[in-house]
Amino acid sequence: MENDEKAIEELLDMYESASEMYTGAIMRLDLSSGKIIYSENLKQITGLGKNELPNNLDELLALIKEEDAQKLIDKFYNIEYEAEWSLKISSKSNKEGFNKFDLTGKKKRRDEKDVLYILVRNPNQNFGLMSPDTFFPKEMFDNSPQAIIITDKNNKVVRVNKAFLEMTGYTLDEVMGQNPHFWASNMHDKNFYEQMWHDLKSKGFWSGRIIDRKKNGEMIFLYSNFFEIKGYNNKVIGYMAINTDITNSVKKEEEITRVLKHDSLTGLPNMKGLLERIEEILQKNTKENKLALLIVEIDELHELIDFYGLETMNRVIKEVAKEVTEVVGKQYFASANSKDEFALFGCFESIDELESLATNLLNKLSIPLQILGERIFLKIKIGISSYPIDSANPEDLINQAEMALKNSMRQSINFYSPELSKIFGFEKKVEDEINLALENNRLLMYFQPQIDTKEMNIIGAEALIRLKQADGSVLPPNVFLGIAKKNAFMDRIDQFVLEETIKNAWVINESLNKNIRIFFNVSKSFFERENFIHSIKIMLHKYNLNPSYLGIELTEDLFIEDFYSAQKKIEALKETGLKIALDDFGTGFSSLSYLNKLDVDKIKIDKSFIDNILHDETSQRLVSSIISMSKSLGLEVIAEGVENKEQLLFLQEEGCYEVQGYYFSKPLPFDQFKFFLKKERINI
Repeated sequence: MENDEKAIEELLDMYESASEMYTGAIMRLDLSSGKIIYSENLKQITGLGKNELPNNLDELLALIKEEDAQKLIDKFYNIEYEAEWSLKISSKSNKEGFNKFDLTGKKKRRDEKDVLYILVRNPNQNFGLMSPDTFFPKEMFDNSPQAIIITDKNNKVVRVNKAFLEMTGYTLDEVMGQNPHFWASNMHDKNFYEQMWHDLKSKGFWSGRIIDRKKNGEMIFLYSNFFEIKGYNNKVIGYMAINTDITNSVKKEEEITRVLKHDSLTGLPNMKGLLERIEEILQKNTKENKLALLIVEIDELHELIDFYGLETMNRVIKEVAKEVTEVVGKQYFASANSKDEFALFGCFESIDELESLATNLLNKLSIPLQILGERIFLKIKIGISSYPIDSANPEDLINQAEMALKNSMRQSINFYSPELSKIFGFEKKVEDEINLALENNRLLMYFQPQIDTKEMNIIGAEALIRLKQADGSVLPPNVFLGIAKKNAFMDRIDQFVLEETIKNAWVINESLNKNIRIFFNVSKSFFERENFIHSIKIMLHKYNLNPSYLGIELTEDLFIEDFYSAQKKIEALKETGLKIALDDFGTGFSSLSYLNKLDVDKIKIDKSFIDNILHDETSQRLVSSIISMSKSLGLEVIAEGVENKEQLLFLQEEGCYEVQGYYFSKPLPFDQFKFFLKKERINI
């Protein structure tokens, strides 16, 4: 502020909401002397230079067109004290965007003087104005399944979305301007709210369960994320709450137990219920009855869902559940292990009896189903294990039946045998390969180019790990990383990825004289290590790499358990000079809420959305919204998994010009990637 700070502070008597103060500039005019003082941002609002700003009433009127100047004088002298007035004026300036202004004013009596307080807004600017569109694309805000509330700095509601109104039963008029405590349940004590506000003020956010009450008096359980909204000059101008209804998950214990042990689609017991049932029967099996476990699988269910649609296939699954239980009757306990698997457990007398039962199931389920006008053929496989022949352990019986199932052909029945264990020794073999690769330097880094399709040049790459086996074949990460995690290899693998990425980034940018950024991925365990940041700095120093050539891709699962710690690590990475990309964006339900608090640079649109953009309107809208949102937040955006020209053209039309995918190049070994970098221009 210029001149008299105390006088400017008096404006709080006139405008209580900070969201108002950050939408324009503030002026104070002493009518007795004509003297004007103003907030510093008057230059930004009006476009005037410092020497052009008015210091008195005459200079102010000289800037305004004569007809508007007369209207302004009328407001100054003829409006009563404390009466708020508004006026639209035009200036004499021809500077585009700085020739029309909205004034809001009020006259007060101060120290026996008439003093005017004026808020000056430029309608061509949106200076810190609190709006959901500042944080979400309008479509996402309006159609989000999560209930979103935005308040001003005094915690008065200024905006809610449709989901909130539907969740609580209130109308828009009933909640606007209210304090959110309006729908509190009174189930929380004073300490609860004090701790919530302490976290909100000290950390900028609060997350947790909260109990509120609907308009009809019914209690509702929510998982809420509260965030501060900061406007001009980093001042808090309001708050935002993103709420998920978790009422059904916190009902009485019996209901929770029932839900946990049953499949929601078919109503049958699920895997947990199956395990308990097997344990119960085995404990009671004093007569040493022979018992069998049959696992029935609908083969290629995902392909059927893609072809017929989810609604049709959900009806198919319910019909299969009905037919399976009809075939076995009360003789067998039936469960739904997953969407495409059913399990049957019960007594049998002979192998012939089991084969007959399994054959009846195959025959029954081979008859085409008539669903929603479609004639649907199913391919069924059955795997069988038995007690006590194969095992006396419930989990082993299930695993053995799964082994038999995986080794069966389509439309076939297969019994478990010890020989099958050899087939599923693959995991142990991969475990040994990982160990040998670490000892004998057989881990490899591949690089997939990232392309700027405006300039048609290479701007970066994603570093991806591979494992070279003893026979020379190469395993992709989806084959061995899961096994590596289970066997405590990830620390060494993460260290390898970090060092190799930095070393190769140095070769590319320093030795080959390029200017591209290499992104690498980290595991959850590596990210959570206390020395995570230090490890990166050590490697940067070891290879003397400029951090501007390095980027890191982070996924949502890194933030879920300890958001505050993750936030601090991201800030430290940015201070070090790395660029941060949020990977797999849109696949997690709360990604949007993270964007308001995480200092990321780039959003990476997940391949699953790109796969469907040519034939799925929902994917098209979501991809378009992500691109639009990224631009509004000042973030870069890149799409992965681009495999054809049609996908590329769609992305370009929507404004996404950075891509990676097989359309331009598969991931390449380092020598091949260096050769790829020699291209002066990439061709479509």
